[in-house]
Amino acid sequence: MKTNIFKISVLRSIFEIFGISFVRFRPMQKIWVMWLVAVNSASLLFIGHIEAQIALGAVGVAVLAQALIYQRKRFIRLLGGTHIIWMPMLAWIVLRLETLPTGQSAFHVWLITLIATNLISLAIDALDFTRFILGERKPHYAW
Repeated sequence: MKTNIFKISVLRSIFEIFGISFVRFRPMQKIWVMWLVAVNSASLLFIGHIEAQIALGAVGVAVLAQALIYQRKRFIRLLGGTHIIWMPMLAWIVLRLETLPTGQSAFHVWLITLIATNLISLAIDALDFTRFILGERKPHYAW
């Protein structure tokens, strides 16, 4: 029987990532992460729309990728790089905005908020990725 060379499960990795983000981050970082999670989780409110399903799927893939990185390297600046999967999703949603029915204002507001929030997150992630490439490779938070 093989042993788990990563020592922790994917589920535990996810809990630790969220724990670090919600507990260990500085106040402004915590607020940002809470906003990011809230906006992306709001896809559940619109799950009948393909856009919300795609957004939820993209978030799920990113979180899974983060858990796999975290298992191996812990909380490094590379974690945010998993949000790269949002780029095609956001481009697709932007292209669809004009084709969507106009009578669903809450849905439209959520889509615009999702696009803006995730674009800001991608900019932050790009800075973190740059810092990682420039040598900041040690975990900067621990549970």
